[in-house]
Amino acid sequence: EMWEHLFKMGEKMWKPPRPAATLHQNRVFLDLFWDLAKPDQETRLSAVEGLVQYLKSHNKELEYSLTRLVNGLSHSRETARPAFSLALGQVLGAFTDLSLVQTLDRIKDKHDLQKVKKKLQRNAMFGSLFGVLALHQSGRLTQEPEAVLACVQLLQTLTPHRQHLRDLPTKTMMDILNQVSPGVFEQVLFSALQSDLSTPFRTPEQLHLLLVALQRFPQTLKPKKLKKLLGFSSIIHQDNVPRLTELLKTVANSVKKEQVLPPVMLDLLRLSLKENSFHLFWTKVISEGLLKEPPGPAHYLSFRLLGAALPLLSEEQLKEVLSGDAMRLYGLHVFSSQKPGRFQLSPEMDVFVSDFLQGCEEEALQLLVVQSFTCLCHQGCPVVSPSWRALQHLRPDALTAYVHWLRDAFLRPQSLTQLDVSPKNNVRPLRRRQGGVHRLRKWIGARLVAVVDNQQLKKDEELIAEVSR
Repeated sequence: EMWEHLFKMGEKMWKPPRPAATLHQNRVFLDLFWDLAKPDQETRLSAVEGLVQYLKSHNKELEYSLTRLVNGLSHSRETARPAFSLALGQVLGAFTDLSLVQTLDRIKDKHDLQKVKKKLQRNAMFGSLFGVLALHQSGRLTQEPEAVLACVQLLQTLTPHRQHLRDLPTKTMMDILNQVSPGVFEQVLFSALQSDLSTPFRTPEQLHLLLVALQRFPQTLKPKKLKKLLGFSSIIHQDNVPRLTELLKTVANSVKKEQVLPPVMLDLLRLSLKENSFHLFWTKVISEGLLKEPPGPAHYLSFRLLGAALPLLSEEQLKEVLSGDAMRLYGLHVFSSQKPGRFQLSPEMDVFVSDFLQGCEEEALQLLVVQSFTCLCHQGCPVVSPSWRALQHLRPDALTAYVHWLRDAFLRPQSLTQLDVSPKNNVRPLRRRQGGVHRLRKWIGARLVAVVDNQQLKKDEELIAEVSR
């Protein structure tokens, strides 16, 4: 009887083997998750696309896939986390019946820092971060205010973990703010973000978060509400200069020699123009703040801001910055960086000036900028090369005016005011002995020859003949 009982149980438990095609199909499906973690980027991207296509015809595997993708967000291999995040975002975008809030709950539960072992907490932090990024990449987040709020609140819990996540949570919040509607911000997010927005001088990221909010939602953050939130109705004013300067020194040290201008700097510049506080910002924060630091990151940050500011400034503002300490110290940097092994920022400035000249339609402003850089000298020697590539973007009228200006300086050297970058010199008209005049005319001649020889410059025959004479 016992054997008969076991035999009947075996009959119930036995199932016919799966067809070979089904086994192969499941193997292909499971391999997609392994491919998401492989080092090769093309393999990972192909796996993302393959997974979405597979699930469109195999809905039954959706629940299993969500579990695997949520687990993979905290993968020990760093290159795998973005792939799992992208895949989850694509799946959420393709299957709109999946709840974003419920998916986020799964993410929070799986990567809860209170539940995981201490040695796995760093991975769990990234799991939560990439989970929010997945929802953001789905393209559906801004349509569900409840999910937006939950994502922001989760990011706020991650913000203190700068040792591991640096500024990524705050940057993600800024990305979300750039996409939500003013109504969602005012009704849903503003109250949740008050603690972050009310302390803009604590970290550069929090300052940038406030600047983004001011740009995107000016109707919500009016001066009256700003005063209630911060205690002052404008960001850039005399009382804030010391704190702002110290914060920007932190920004400078974070980028050092990296060839990048942090977005917070450009947003701060735009705000100063909007608040009519540019002169205060440039004089107190840049010239008397960052540029008083020893040569290094603070100077590089100021030079990059100078270059990026060119298209945004009026003629009077351009005259102010192009004749001040930032320009003088930039010239000194160019001169001193010619020694072997020194960091050179001049290629970046050339790009800034070229971009400005290409986009500027006013010949007077083009001429002003080109003249200012041409006037940079070190004890009479020019800082900018005669064959300066940026000149090729001058408009014909501006080029003609530039040539006439050089010609007049050649004929009347005393009329030229140079910006001498030597530490002990000031900006003043030239008063030279005969040797100094000869040196000046020599480099002016070299510039005129470079204008004629440059095939990229648009110039007519009359101008060429005039230079030749």
